[in-house]
Formats: sequence, C-alpha cells, structure tokens
Amino acid sequence: MQTLIPESASARARPSGRTGRWLGFGLTPMALLLLVGGFVVGVPALWQPRLIWFLFAWDGAVLALAVVDALLLPAPSQIEVTRSFLDSPELGQATRIEVGVTQTGDRLVEVDVIDDLHPSLVVMPVTQKVRAFPRDATVVVQTIYPRERGDFALGRVYLRYRGALKLVERWAAAAPVQRVRVYPASEQSGENAEFYLMRARQIEQQKRRLRLRGVGREFESLRDYQKGDELRNVSWTATARRGYLITRQFTVERSQQVWVVVDAGRLSRTAFELKRSGTQFVAETETEQNAAHAFTVTQLDQAATAAVMLAQVVQSSGDKFALMTYGRTVQQALPPGAGPLHLRMMIDLLSQTRSEGAEADHLHAVARLRNMQRRRGLIVWITEMADSAGRPELVTAAAELVKQHLVVLVLLQHPELDALAERTPTTQEEMFRSAAAQEMLERRRETMAQLRRQGVLIVETSAGEVGVNAISKYLQVKAQGLL
Repeated sequence: MQTLIPESASARARPSGRTGRWLGFGLTPMALLLLVGGFVVGVPALWQPRLIWFLFAWDGAVLALAVVDALLLPAPSQIEVTRSFLDSPELGQATRIEVGVTQTGDRLVEVDVIDDLHPSLVVMPVTQKVRAFPRDATVVVQTIYPRERGDFALGRVYLRYRGALKLVERWAAAAPVQRVRVYPASEQSGENAEFYLMRARQIEQQKRRLRLRGVGREFESLRDYQKGDELRNVSWTATARRGYLITRQFTVERSQQVWVVVDAGRLSRTAFELKRSGTQFVAETETEQNAAHAFTVTQLDQAATAAVMLAQVVQSSGDKFALMTYGRTVQQALPPGAGPLHLRMMIDLLSQTRSEGAEADHLHAVARLRNMQRRRGLIVWITEMADSAGRPELVTAAAELVKQHLVVLVLLQHPELDALAERTPTTQEEMFRSAAAQEMLERRRETMAQLRRQGVLIVETSAGEVGVNAISKYLQVKAQGLL
C-alpha cells in the first residue's frame, strides 16, 4: 500500500567521531603503496648512503600530494544524505531503500555509503560505492528483507569519500531521524490473491441479484398476508391501519460483520521456516540457494499475514471487518468497519501485536468479544490448541461463542508431530516419543470432533497456507449463506 511507505528523511553529514574534524582522515591503500614504493627507490642507498635523500624526497612528495588532496575534499557539512523507502516494509518481503548523496563541492568525489540499519532489517551492513558529482544527487538502492514486525529506529549513514588523486579519504556520518514500522505481509498468497478478490466480488454480485425474500432479518417491504407466513413477520401496526393482515418481507443482509481474532499467547511463538516466492537469489550451490530463499516466521507472524489477506477479501465482498488480538489480556481491538483507512488501522495494530510468554486467556477474550459484538457475525479465530489431559479452555470458550456467532477455528498443523507419530521406532526412547505423539494427536482429533459437534467450523492448515485456507473458508460461508 502506498500510504504505508515511510516518509523520507535528510540530514547534513558531520565529521565522524569526537576528533573527526582534525583526525577524520586516512591514507588510502594507494597512498600507502606509494610510500612503500619509496623504499624501493631507496634501495641504492644501501651502497651509497647519500642516495637516502631520494627516499625522503619521494615520500615527501607523496605526503605533499596527500595534503593537497585532503584540502580539496569537500567538508562533511557540504554533503547531504537522504534516505527514502521505495516500498512499504513488510515481513519477509523485498523492500527497497534508496540513499541519496548530494555534495556542494566543486570536484567529483567517490563515496562509500554504509547504511547502518536495524539488525531486524538487515543482518550485516552493506558497503555501496557511488560517484558524487557537484550539486547533483547520486542515489544507491539496497534491497532488504525485514525479519520482524514492529517499530524500529534506523541508524546513521556512514560515508568514506575520496578526491581525484585517491590518496586520502575522509570519514563522515549523517543521522537522518527516521523510525519505520514493519507490517505483516499482505500478499503472500501470490497468484491466488487476485483470484480470491475476484471470487469475492462475484459472490457479492450474486447476492445483490438474488435478493432472497423471506430469508434474513433486513426489512425490505410490506405485502398482503399469505397462507404459510410466520406470525412473527406480521406487521400489526400496518394490519391495524388497513384492517387486514399485512406481512413484512425481509431480504438477505448484505453487510455482514467479520471478526478476525488472533491468539498471541505462548504457542504463537512457534517458529516455521517458509520459502520466499517471487524472488530469485544467485548462489554457487543449490544448498546455498535454498538457504537464501528460506526465512523464519512465527505462528503470530503467519496469523497477522492471514488477517490482512482476509480483511482485503472481506472488504471486496462488501462486508465489514474487525480485529482482536489477545494474550493474557486483549492487546488490540478494532471495531467493525470498512475502507482503506480502516484497513490501514488494522495493519498498524497487527504490526504492534507481540507474543506473550504465558498461555492466552481464551475465556477473557471471548467475554470481551461478546460484549463488543452483540449482533450475530462471523468469527475467524486463528489460534492453536494446547495439549491438555482435561477439557481445554479453548473448547469452553468456543462453546460460549458459538451460541451467538458463526465460529471458524483456524488451527495450524505441525508436520513434525505427524512424522514422529508415523515413524517406526528403533530404540526404546523413540518408542516413547512416538507413543506420546500419537496420544497428543488422538486428543487433538477428539477435541476437534467435540468442537464440530458444537457447531464450530474447523480449518486445519499448514503455516504457509493459513491465509489462503482462511479466505477459502470465508468465501465458502458467503456462498452458502450460512450467516
């Protein structure tokens, strides 16, 4: 989204370090090589001591040229640095950062630019080389892949620049004041995103054409009573005015309210490894290439991404979307709404949601949700089922919520648990682990069956497809008119 791109920031460069004004200079490798070359010129002095003056003259000339080169370099105050984001920072997605260097000196200088970004944005700073012409902005672009959501302060931009002789370089730093917010990824489904948006629009158009009478509770019109009409639909005030029975007609409610509830408790810290799509990295071996494409996200990161993707489809369907994230207490809550501004608010809240170290309080979250949403709506609940010998709290909470709302429970699968349960044990320790995994899976299946009997819709999905499957279930609910 264009509005999620951080604003640009500019700053004048200053000498690097406390003594940078006087000692912020250094000899380049070329200057050091020329000084060492002076010893080669002075080799004949081993036999003729008077020729040692050639060595002093050579090195003196090199140092004199170095001084002249240093004096011709522009002062740090003559250099302005501008940092701009070309894309909105999204978790695991390619984000381009442009650094512009403008110097008001009279000569061409070569500059090494090192952007000291936050470690959550880039593992190691990258050195980029540019040629800065007088009074002309020169830019370099760096592509990063943010690894965490949230707000981060960016560091300084360090400069090392040299003149025409390339004998001396000067050190400076600029500090553009800039904080950025890394948002959940919004288009991780890739080629599926457009399909789901198109399907949502088709369903909405079908609903508008269908206009089912007698279904739903949105009033449409009055008509004469007909045999078979329910008495609760009779308009007694209209009947009293006209002297005969009048029935109210209803149409399908077109604007439903969809809540995305995200569990940020202890289990949301579970990490998954995914593959970046749409980006190609060049590496010497296949192993290195696979490692470059892989990135680690948590269950909460995937839930936040799924929430953004689902909100976009809900909005295209003509429905309103809302958000609640919770741990021991409710972290973020956004009432139902629609429009780009409402979506921006939702993305901001998801960016600031953090995993907690304790188990989530599902009952408290449900009580808060029922208080905020009194009208029947769709609850898409992205959570995880904690292994418990007794009745899980999640089951009790879902049973309370399903009395009033349609509940879709999105649960993430753990392939490693399935693999452990199916593995043939070869040692006693492996046998115990396999038996424990089978017992956990059996309790999980029993709990899910209990939830289904209570009327809860269950979606089991992998970490990489949580957003896609949540959207598919929402479209299925819309198409079947379950609300």
